[in-house]
Amino acid sequence: MESYDEPLKVQIWGTGGMSHQLQGPRAGLINKAWDNRFLDRLIAEPAELAKVPHLEYVTEAGSEGIELVMWLIARGAMSDVAGSGKAPKVAHRFFHVPASNTAVGHLILENQ
Repeated sequence: MESYDEPLKVQIWGTGGMSHQLQGPRAGLINKAWDNRFLDRLIAEPAELAKVPHLEYVTEAGSEGIELVMWLIARGAMSDVAGSGKAPKVAHRFFHVPASNTAVGHLILENQ
């Protein structure tokens, strides 16, 4: 992107459900507190969040909650994590548990 001849506006998306487990004895698991703490940490301390073992994701967010790692990978592409910018601006944050077995979250961060 840096070598491209013209200015670019780039979007990087991390996708996947928040806490949820669809099968087994913990089917229906949703951990709102863990999800919201994940969003807080994704914004403010992504380097520390990157140290969280995958087993903690599965334990706290359910077997499908490991999808949150994709959010963390996308966050790693932002300029503050790369060491060349300020903390991002939170343009949008949303968390909801609909009438299903998957917590839903949205987070839009903008480089400063």
